[in-house]
Amino acid sequence: MSSYFRIITSYIFLIWYLFIILIAYLGFVEILLKFRKRRILWKKAQDKPDNDQYEGVTIIRPIKGIDPELSSCLESSFCQTYPNSKLQILFCLDDPLDPAIPIIKQLIKKYPNIDSQILISENFNQLTKTSDDHYGPNPKVNNLAKGFVHAKYDILWIMDSNVWASSNILKNSVITLNQNLNNGRQCSGDRKVKLVHHIPLALSISKKTNQQTVEQEDDLEYGLTPQQSDESDDNTSSSSLSNSSSANVHSGVAKRKSPSRKKISHTIEPEQVPAKPTRFLDKLGAKLDEMFLHTSHSKFYVALNNVAIAPCVNGKSNMYRRSELDHAVSLIPVNDSPFFQDPMVKQQAKYYSSLGPGHSIKFFARYIGEDNMIGIALWENCLARTGLTGDVVVQPIIESNNTVNDYIQRRVRWLRVRKYMVLLATLIEPTTESLICGAFGTFAVSTIFLDCWFYWGWFVGHMIVWLITDYIQYHTLTSHVTDASEVSYMPTWLRYKRTGTIKDFLRVWIVRECLALPIWIMAMIGHEIDWRGRPFMIKKDLTAEEM
Repeated sequence: MSSYFRIITSYIFLIWYLFIILIAYLGFVEILLKFRKRRILWKKAQDKPDNDQYEGVTIIRPIKGIDPELSSCLESSFCQTYPNSKLQILFCLDDPLDPAIPIIKQLIKKYPNIDSQILISENFNQLTKTSDDHYGPNPKVNNLAKGFVHAKYDILWIMDSNVWASSNILKNSVITLNQNLNNGRQCSGDRKVKLVHHIPLALSISKKTNQQTVEQEDDLEYGLTPQQSDESDDNTSSSSLSNSSSANVHSGVAKRKSPSRKKISHTIEPEQVPAKPTRFLDKLGAKLDEMFLHTSHSKFYVALNNVAIAPCVNGKSNMYRRSELDHAVSLIPVNDSPFFQDPMVKQQAKYYSSLGPGHSIKFFARYIGEDNMIGIALWENCLARTGLTGDVVVQPIIESNNTVNDYIQRRVRWLRVRKYMVLLATLIEPTTESLICGAFGTFAVSTIFLDCWFYWGWFVGHMIVWLITDYIQYHTLTSHVTDASEVSYMPTWLRYKRTGTIKDFLRVWIVRECLALPIWIMAMIGHEIDWRGRPFMIKKDLTAEEM
């Protein structure tokens, strides 16, 4: 009896192993083909002037506090190769005293030809940290809502404040949305591309500038964007000028000049030099984030987007039409869906739809994973699918004081959210990682073909091939990110990204692979989700409740 069970199990494992390998390499090959260099979709058919060819677009960026390299991330919205007359940029904030405001004002002053403005929530309470713009537990949606209502154009590009986008992305995205493309290919089938998104990546960066870099480049933007000083008033503080001064284009890369150049000392006092193991561990959290997004996440993210059996959306950078989101929410009360079946959910959808254009986004404030729920609403009610453009958006993460535990807590939080949003996909996620997938495959091959329980030679070979695949993919995406061609502005922290040695890659890769299963177990046995220092619980109807 046990031998029959073993044989049946081995065939199940073999089928699953081959399926995971197929999906993984669909993503890997697509990344090699479509993400090796920056894609310029509009060069294929430039038969009309820009003002006639492109629709108006409103970029909405929700902001809360100072993120690493905030100025350069926000400035990337101003540097898009898109007609200025067809562009609107809205910066949404809750707190009228937010330290990011002087930085935003300086950018608005720097680009007077672009329609841009700051939107601040009404009646913000400094004690409770809440305002009148409160529609649910999701602070991002609460902040975004005013931008949706004030948007001048129907096409909306929602970008988190902590990501940088290359200057070609906006045109690529509008073409993808209007021409029903995915990575430059025409999509077939009944579903049309109605949500455009981009691969989210993270880059670990240092707060210190290389001495040679400083000598060669008159550019001091490399660490954290300066914070607002206590003496700042409504006018932009002078400390932010070095991050927002005029850009000069040279060899396709914008170079910034600081208004006052001071000699930078590179002498480090002995007490400031941490021990070597501590230094590595202190910055390992940022390295792990970078490794995860460049390898495991991106290959399956691209593959699932191409297979298009369900929406798979990360909310770092999304584009869709406001009118279509309004339409999708208006159909929630009349359509039967396992995701929107609660009577209270249907009632709220009906209410917000009745308020007029743009108000439907408020419905999604009840969900922590609003990006996934927006994707589902468009998928189910607008016969939509998602489309990639062959582009990435990049989040800079400061290496110092970003520990392994920080990385673990971030991964646990989002796995717990996904556990309620897409339970089946979350339950099988460990089998998509190299160790578990390799164990399944080795057991199956050993039992069926080699007449043994576990042939270590196969497992080692599997791990070596997986490692080589991830190494190639990591450097392919890193080369894409640091490619200066067709880019009108590239900040210093991105230009001088060091890829590291094979040894550096290997030790971070091993730690990430070994942590994948323990992190998943921690996420499965817990229920509380910490979101910006506040605890939440996800209810059965997928809505969130603050504890």
